[in-house]
Order: sequence, then structure tokens, then C-alpha cells
Amino acid sequence: MVLKAIESQSRQELEEKFFRMRSQFIRRILTRVAFSFLLAVCICMLPSRDGHAANAKKVLILFPEEGWSAPAYQTVYNAIKSAFDEDDKMQITLFGESLDLYLFTGEDRERALAEFLREKYARERFDLLIPVAPSSLNFMLRYRDSIFPGIPMVYCGGVAHRNQRLEHKSDVTGAAVTLDMAGTIELARMLQPDLKRIAVVAGTGLVDRYMLSLFQDVFKDYEGKLELIDLAGLPLDNLLERVSRLPASTVILYLALQRDGAGRIFSSSATLKLVSQKARVPLFNFIDTALGYGSVGGRMTQIYAMSRKAAEIALRVLSGESIASIEPTVIRDNPAMFDWRELKRWGIDENALPSGSIIRFREASLWDVYRWWVIGTFSFICLQTLLISLLVNNLIKRKRAEQEASRMRGELVHVARVSTVGQIGHNLAHEINQPLAAIRMNAEAARHMLGGVAPDLAQVREALDDIVADNKRAEGVVQRIRSLVKRTTPVHDQVDLNRIAAETIHMIEADAGSKGVTVNLDLANDLPPVHGDQVQLEQVALNLIVNAVEAVSQNQIPSRIVTVKTNREGEESVILCVSDTGAGVDQITADRLFEPFFTTKPQGMGLGLSISRAIAEAHGGSLSFASSLPRGATFCLRLPAVQPETRNTQQEG
Repeated sequence: MVLKAIESQSRQELEEKFFRMRSQFIRRILTRVAFSFLLAVCICMLPSRDGHAANAKKVLILFPEEGWSAPAYQTVYNAIKSAFDEDDKMQITLFGESLDLYLFTGEDRERALAEFLREKYARERFDLLIPVAPSSLNFMLRYRDSIFPGIPMVYCGGVAHRNQRLEHKSDVTGAAVTLDMAGTIELARMLQPDLKRIAVVAGTGLVDRYMLSLFQDVFKDYEGKLELIDLAGLPLDNLLERVSRLPASTVILYLALQRDGAGRIFSSSATLKLVSQKARVPLFNFIDTALGYGSVGGRMTQIYAMSRKAAEIALRVLSGESIASIEPTVIRDNPAMFDWRELKRWGIDENALPSGSIIRFREASLWDVYRWWVIGTFSFICLQTLLISLLVNNLIKRKRAEQEASRMRGELVHVARVSTVGQIGHNLAHEINQPLAAIRMNAEAARHMLGGVAPDLAQVREALDDIVADNKRAEGVVQRIRSLVKRTTPVHDQVDLNRIAAETIHMIEADAGSKGVTVNLDLANDLPPVHGDQVQLEQVALNLIVNAVEAVSQNQIPSRIVTVKTNREGEESVILCVSDTGAGVDQITADRLFEPFFTTKPQGMGLGLSISRAIAEAHGGSLSFASSLPRGATFCLRLPAVQPETRNTQQEG
């Protein structure tokens, strides 16, 4: 019983598992079917290339010979293809075929070629045929119905010659050109007024003979005016030998040469180049794509313009327009075109060319190649020269301004120096009057002694010595005043700061004494000299000491003391400090002490301290201020010391 129960349960589980797997499989199948259906709908809704799958067209271009090896046919194919590529309404596939008609001469061979083409393109259905050149057009007019029955044609390169009628049927139209042989001959006559002969070069191929027939019709108008040298139908070797011996006053008119008189096949552009290289006279032609292979130029047929016009007509036909309503188009513009290299080769002046001539292959001169570089460089040099001139002018002006400012600073320094001397002027007068009075007294005493019966010569000599000493004393005072007030050019030399301090104190000692001020001098021993102008440094010391004397003279208490002290600061600088016991300087005033024209004196100019600081900085030093304790102020002049080696060198010098 237990086994049956287990077996029944296992069967039931297997059935449930089977149903679940079947359900999952069915869901997957339905999902894939639905996805495939949606994908098919989306693909059907997608637009075709350019949105016009139904407008896909096939066009076959038929070249008579040479195919893409000929420059003219390359131009035709590229022009038509570019026009088709620019059209966004149709998808056009372009095929090309070279008929090689010069290999299939005679009716039997032409029929064989037609049969070959019919089999070759039996499975292709073209929408349009474009035969290039009259020989291709004539071949297709004869065999189109057997090769491409019912296919319309738009020819490219028909020739509109005089009264010849262009081909136009219900399913044939196209674009034609004019071959201006007469215009090319007239150009040759214009450029060579002494022209007497024309040598015509042509081959034996289909195109060659066709071109020659057109020329023979044109040259009828020049019979009796120009002599014709017929070089048509010759083997190439003979032709090259003939053109190398052509006489002067002759030009070559190159028509076409795809097969020579010996039956050999050539590229027409290659033979043109060979003929030009061998020729002793200029060569002209009338197809623009041949320009550049040795031709001077001519009235050129424009292959590209003709090909674009044929492409435009082809697009109209492919769009459904009836060919019967589209008249053939003729490109009649034959501009004068020339090869610049050939003009130079034959010495033809460009000024002799007709107005509006097109000159190709012009070799750029150095000026043409580097013109903008030269113009740019010259402009840059001119601009740079202008900028340099402006800078030099500004530098000159700046130098003059600096010189003027320096002169004015010198004037201010002198004015400040004179002003400082003026402040102690009455005491300086006392310094001078005192020795003068002593001189007078000693002179009177000496005269009195000499007036006696037995003068004491020793006393007289002593009186005279006093006179000399007092004179030197007065002279020293005058010299010091003169050095301070005289305008002099600064002379930098080794200066003893101790001596400056002592002489300055001696100068103002009388003035300080009259104001009850005691001036103490504390000089350091072995103080090294400084390098500077003695007069300017004396001015700084005098200004500081005079200011200190004036500051302490305002004290109501007896302690009116000014201390002048010198000392060394390390090995590289010395210092001269002037301290006083005056009322001191508040912070606001201290911040502006060294500003020009700032002063706390009723009669002051406010230049003394600013000029003194400028002098200190000009000597590579500094002038600083600090409050003294418990009262007063201290100004310190710091200057670089002359180093021992420098001092010894200058002493030896």
C-alpha cells in the first residue's frame, strides 16, 4: 500500500512538472512569434535609401575609345557622376563602357561588337543610355534596338558644326558643343602677326578623321591667306620628324591622334605631348581638357560644362519628363584659354592676349607664394617698429621726467637744508661774532703793546696767535654753513659718522645753549666709516638734532636733554640715534611723521623728515622712529658700514 501511494504521488508530480514545462514552452513560442511580427512591421515601415527605393535607376555611359584613360572622358564621367550624386530624389547607379570603336572598323566588326554588348548586358535593364562623342552616338543609333531596345538616350558631346542638325527624336536628345577651330586660328594669327602657315596634325582613327573633316571645312575660309602643311595620317615617327623641321612663321593645329598612319594606337593626350616637345613652333588646340599637355591654348570647348548640361537633361528624363519635349542644348561659349608655361616657352607676351583670357598652370612666383607672409612680416615689422618707437619715446620722456624729478628732489633737499640752517641762523651769527670779537680785542691789545716804550714781543706774539686761532674758528663756521647751503652734486666717499655727529653738535651748540638744552655726545670707538655724501648725511644729522632741540625746549621742567649716540649693529651696519626728553609723539602723529608736507610746527614746511628718510634710503639705509621711555622720542639713522676689504682697497687707491 505504501509503495502504491508513493508511486501515485510520483506520477502526479511528473504530470504537474510536464504541464508546467509545456506552458513555458508555449509562452516562449508565442513571444518569439510576436517579436518577429513586430520586427517585420518595423522593417516595412522603414524608408528606403533616400526615401525613394522605387526611384533606383541604372545609367550606362558609353565612351567611343580610350575610356577613362583620356582626360576628356575622365572629365565627362566625373561631371556626370557629381551631378547625379547631388540629386537627392533618385538613387542612380552609374555604369561605364568603352566601345573601343577604333578596334571594330567595318560593318561586320561593328555587328560583332553589338552582339557582344547584347550578350554582356542581357540581364541588365538600364533606364538611360549616355553615348559620349559623335562616334558613340552614331554607333548606338545603328545598333541600339538590338542591344538595348526601348532605352532612351541622352548624348554627351554632339558637335554643332555650322548648319548640321543635332539629333533629336522621341527618345533621343542631349548636349552638344561647338568646336571653334576658326577662333583658334584667329588667336594664332593675333599672337603671331607674321603667321604664314598652319600645320595640321590628325590621326587615322574615327575621331581623328571626324575632326579632320571639320577642319577641312573650316580651312576653306583661309585658302589664299594661309599655307596648309598637311601632317595628317602620318606614322608617329615621321610626324615627330616633320614637326621638328617646321619653318618659322608656322603654328601647329592639333586635332586628334588616336591611331597613326602605321595603325598603332595611342592616347591622344600622350601624342599631343610628344608632338609639342619635338616641335620648333607653337602648338594650338581647342579642347580644354588637352590644355596642359604642350598646347599654347586656343578657343576652348568646355567639356565639363557640356557634361553637366547632359547630366541635367538625363535627370529630367529619369524623372519622367518626355524626351520629345527636351530640345538638345548647345554650349557655345568657347573662351580663350592658355597654358602659362607654353606662353613663356614661346615668348608670347600676356599683354597680347585678348581681354578676358583664362591663363592656367601659372607657376607661382616667390611673391605669389610668400606674398601674405611678406605682407604679414612687413606689417609686423612696421608695427614692431612703431611700438619700439613709442616705447623709446616713453622711455625718453620717463628719463626726462626722472631727471626733472631728481632735480626737483635736489632742490627740495637744498631748500630743506637752507631752512634748517635758517632755524639756527642767529646762533650761527653768534658763533661767527664771538671769534670776530676776540680777534678785535687781541688786535687792539697787540697794537697797544706795540705802542709802548719797550713792547713785550712774547705777549704780542701770543695775541697774534689768538687772532689766527679765532680766524680759523670763524672760517670753520663759515665753511660748514657754506657746505650746507651751497648747491653741489652729491659725491660719495667714505664718511666718518662720529665726525658728522661732532661737527653738527658744534654747529648747533650755541643755539641749544640759548634754549637751555644740554646736548650729550656718546660716540662709539672704532666706528667703521660709511659710504655716502657727507653734506647730505650732515643734513640728516642736523635736521634730527635741531628737531630734538626744539622738542625739548618746550619742556617746562629743567630736564632738557638731547643725546646723540653712535654705535655698531653687527658687522655690516652702523647707527646714529638722536634721543630727546621732550613730550613725545602720539600714535596718530607718529604714523604720519615721514609724510611730505606733514608738520606739527607752526612755521614748518613738513619736508625735513621725509627728505631725511629719502637720503637714508638712497644711501642703502633707513631712518626710523621710536618712543623713548619714560618720555621723549628717538630717531635712528642706519647705514651700511664699509667692509674692511673695501676700506683697504680705497685707501690703497
